[in-house]
Amino acid sequence: MISQYRAKNNFCLSLLQEMGGEIVQVNGPFPHQAYSEIEKAKAEDQVRFLAEATEQIISLFSAVSHVDRALDDFLNILKTRQLTELTKCTSTYAKRGRSPTENKLREHFRELKNFWKKANYSADSLERIRNVVRRHLWRMDFVAANVKHKLLKRTN
Repeated sequence: MISQYRAKNNFCLSLLQEMGGEIVQVNGPFPHQAYSEIEKAKAEDQVRFLAEATEQIISLFSAVSHVDRALDDFLNILKTRQLTELTKCTSTYAKRGRSPTENKLREHFRELKNFWKKANYSADSLERIRNVVRRHLWRMDFVAANVKHKLLKRTN
């Protein structure tokens, strides 16, 4: 799964770009601390985090009532390829509750959903959401690269 993560993630980034015009850099809320913490965690915790982040992105975009091809493809890749594979990986790990880092991530996405809903899913708010999700996908790619590196170290 991790070996193909970058290609799938890059495709998701290109679909995110297709959903609108140029993604404008907007400084907004982003859980930098959660990513900093997870980058230092064990590979198993990083995979769980990737699964949680993917699930939260899917949930965020599932609220959109107008679905275009790019959004539909974006959600399909995240659901059927990324989340399914990540969930398979996490099912082999010992059961446990959500970590504080995952809880921070969930709270962040709850705030994004509330912002988007209050903005009535406007085009301007979509641009802000796309910007934040793009940042998530970039950081998630970095976490996945860390996981791959850690797993390769174990096998050597």
